[in-house]
Amino acid sequence: MSSPSEALVINPVYNWQYNPVITTYAPRGDAIASWWTGERPTWLYQVISWFTAYEAQGNASTNTRVELKNLRVYILSNSTRKWTQVDVRTDFSETTSMGLWTYPFNGGSSATDKKAEPDGGTSVRPVYPNFYHGYGHPKAIATPSDVRAVFAAMDFRLVVADSSKPDDRSKAKYVVDAGADYYPDANMHWSLGYAPGVGNGRYLLATPNYRTASLIVPNTGMGATMTELKSNPPPLN
Repeated sequence: MSSPSEALVINPVYNWQYNPVITTYAPRGDAIASWWTGERPTWLYQVISWFTAYEAQGNASTNTRVELKNLRVYILSNSTRKWTQVDVRTDFSETTSMGLWTYPFNGGSSATDKKAEPDGGTSVRPVYPNFYHGYGHPKAIATPSDVRAVFAAMDFRLVVADSSKPDDRSKAKYVVDAGADYYPDANMHWSLGYAPGVGNGRYLLATPNYRTASLIVPNTGMGATMTELKSNPPPLN
């Protein structure tokens, strides 16, 4: 969370495209970032993970896709200091699981270019100005006052689009990031029509081998720190 993105999307316009950002460190209304002008409930009772996948600057591939798999989110309990996985979406075959959005952040229509891959993931090919924005399942937070940290992660890699054509993954530049949102209630409603977000991790370049984009947010209001989470890390696998 302290390192910049590995590569930039085409025409970056937001600070979170350059660096990871923590937006809301705890599921409380008073912890929401000051720029968010909506009504602030006392507690936030839902969490949902998400990702974005973009074509990056310098992409020269025409026969490469990005495979996405295992979008998940964990919560660290303050009382037990144990991580619990609250959701995972292994693939994005459902219509509502991923949308095709238009840059800079307008969307999102149904993603029609999704392709099921043999190992259970789903591949796409982001082409600027379009990108893909997908979601986990909204899950209830049983005790918001017990949330010491949040961790979201997504596995991704490059795959060949058409095996009858040359493999040009060495020319490919696509980036993926993982993030999460809080919501105040089971209906996922906000007075501004969108969530202020938990935060987003940095953009990582896709490679032929699986990598993991991630977001981790310590609840600093409880005294949680990144140093502490290094000694008690969430499960990556």
